Amino acid sequence: MHAMQYEITLPGDYDMGIIRERVATRGHLLDDFGGLGLKVYGIRERGVDGSTLNQYSPFYLWHDEAGMNAFLFGGPFSGIVESFGRPAVQHWTVLGFEEGPAFGASPVAAGKHVVTIPAETDPVVFLGEALDGLREHLRQDGAHSGALAVDPRTWQVVRYSLWAGEAPESDEVRYRILHLSSPQLAELRRGRQWDQPSSAANSAPGPASGGPAGH
Repeated sequence: MHAMQYEITLPGDYDMGIIRERVATRGHLLDDFGGLGLKVYGIRERGVDGSTLNQYSPFYLWHDEAGMNAFLFGGPFSGIVESFGRPAVQHWTVLGFEEGPAFGASPVAAGKHVVTIPAETDPVVFLGEALDGLREHLRQDGAHSGALAVDPRTWQVVRYSLWAGEAPESDEVRYRILHLSSPQLAELRRGRQWDQPSSAANSAPGPASGGPAGH
């Protein structure tokens, strides 16, 4: 499972109604996109929820790299490039996904909390505590769902959560959700996701043709 986000920072006097209209007319196009668990059409607005800037910041959870690649290369991402130029795409491997008590509701806000694993700290211990922290975070009223993800290049850990009401102030970065595309939300794997596969799974035979098993 993969998490992905790009941030398009806009001028301070930018009319965010343009982004709202864009999402209203185009957001549904990913409502049945293959391989997509969810896409949060998130925005930050200057002076709202502590934001000092205007920003369009979509966030994605992908089942696998095939759907993500289809989106980025020759897919809908080309519309972003045409309108705003090609933004840097942040990417993390997902280590946990959990539901909150408001999972059945429509989320209207999202929050992000970012930390870096200290060099002297065991990542397994740190991430185990971070996953416990995600679960505790999502016990709050209004919590829809959340993911824990890591970039092993920088050891940056991201907690991203969706809310049926206001995102809590413990999330340093908060977004308003204009639309949620969630074609395969129900299929997103829940719980901890960094345990080694069983030896039985690793020793499973490949295809009858003798070629390598698919990955």
